[in-house]
Amino acid sequence: MDLVNIVYRYINRFINSEKLLELLNNMEHKTFTDTENKEIDELIKNLKEIIASVPNEIDDYEKKRMANLEKIIADIEKTLKNNKLDEKEQKFLQERYDSLLEDKKVIRDCGKRYENIFSLLTNSETYINYCRKMDDEELLNFITQYIRVPMPPMISQEDFNDLVNVAIKEDKREALWRLAANYNGHNKDLSLIEDYFIEKRDAYYLTELISVADEFLDKDRLIEKVGETHDLKFFQELVRGYDYLKDNFSEEQIKKINEIIRKEEENETI
Repeated sequence: MDLVNIVYRYINRFINSEKLLELLNNMEHKTFTDTENKEIDELIKNLKEIIASVPNEIDDYEKKRMANLEKIIADIEKTLKNNKLDEKEQKFLQERYDSLLEDKKVIRDCGKRYENIFSLLTNSETYINYCRKMDDEELLNFITQYIRVPMPPMISQEDFNDLVNVAIKEDKREALWRLAANYNGHNKDLSLIEDYFIEKRDAYYLTELISVADEFLDKDRLIEKVGETHDLKFFQELVRGYDYLKDNFSEEQIKKINEIIRKEEENETI
């Protein structure tokens, strides 16, 4: 599993090739078979050759990542300076700000170097075999240790639903949200997760789901499903306020939400 996690961190650009090499060299090789160790040794040898021969040139992905990072840093800096935060909020944002500044200093692999190492790692038989050995619960825990990675494991909708059902069986709501966050934009139907949060009347996780997968949820279906609960408190917690509504729903959908709330309020007074 160490090998799988190390490779996953590299292909999602959490670490660069220098850190990758360090982690591979420090693995507990006694946990592998002789055949696996030979392949890992060959992989390390090839990795060193790529590092030595292929320059690290910034690509479009890294340019976009850095631009987004700088925007987040600037936004947090502005918030920290407005002096309207309580002590807990100030501490949380300051830690986040400091972490992002450190992240900005890290040199990521780009261009041909990244592409060559990506190909080297993902074609490793040992890596592929360990990926295949994971059961649904192991795979769920593996994926949800991170949030919104650019390259989550390639799985079918059926496999995705199996992971959702594992999380539902154990009422792992944070895992469900993280699963949705990781596969947002990867053509996955999230309705099982949406329905579970509605069933549990969990406004917090449902609003977080809407925020993280805004463009990939059927909002009209969601409004209808929440309306069918006839739970006024749940609906009010879900919509929060006007700013949240206008950021996540169309004007027509907001009218529909307000109409449902109005009718439920009238029913409660009867």
